[in-house]
Amino acid sequence: MKGFLRDRERIVGVETTRGPIRAKKVGLAVAGHTSHLARMAGLRLPIETHVLQAFVTEPVKPVLDMVVSFGATHFYVSQDDKGGLVMGSDLDGYNSYGQRGDLPIVEETIADLKALIPLTSRLRVVRQWSGAVDMTMDGSPIICKSPVDGLYIDGGWNYGGFKATPASGWCFAHTIAKDEPHELNSRFTLDRFRRGQQLDEKGMGPIPWAH
Repeated sequence: MKGFLRDRERIVGVETTRGPIRAKKVGLAVAGHTSHLARMAGLRLPIETHVLQAFVTEPVKPVLDMVVSFGATHFYVSQDDKGGLVMGSDLDGYNSYGQRGDLPIVEETIADLKALIPLTSRLRVVRQWSGAVDMTMDGSPIICKSPVDGLYIDGGWNYGGFKATPASGWCFAHTIAKDEPHELNSRFTLDRFRRGQQLDEKGMGPIPWAH
C-alpha cells in the first residue's frame, strides 16, 4: 500500500502499487505494521512493533494432546499433525520490523521446553520463523473507529492475535457496519489512552515487553 485516498478530511480508499481502491469505509488490520500504516493517515498510535519467534522440532510419536504453556516467559508448545513440536516464548528485546530472530530467545525457548518436558532434550529443531507483532502499552488490543473519519482500527493484539482472530473479526465487522462498538469491544478504544483508562490486565507497567 502506498497511502490513503482522501476526500477533504475523510478517508475514501487506499492507493496501491496497482492503482487506487475506493471504499466508503477502510478497516486497518495489519498486525505488526499497524503503527506504520496508521502514520500514513496522520495517526500516532500507542503501539510498538516487536519480533516474535516460533520453532518446530523434528517429528516424534504422539506425546502431547494439548497445548502446554508457561506464563512467566509466555512459553507454549503443542504437537502438530506431522509429529513436530511447535513452540514459542517471549519477544525479542528490541523494537524491529525485521522478520528474523535473535539467539537469546532461541536459547530461552529451548530451555523452557527441556525444563517442562525433559524427554525432548535430544530433539532437533528443524524450522524457525519470526513475525512482527504490534504491542500496545497496556497489553490489550484496539478495536474501534479511529479519529480519522472513514478509518477503523483492529490492532495491538500483542501475543493473542491468531487465537483471537474469529472474535476480533466479528467485533470489528460490527464496529465498521454500525459505526459504534459491540459491547464486547466497547472498552478497547484508542481514546482510552488519552483518558488514562488503560486496561492493564497484569499491572506490570506501561512498557509493551513487560506484558
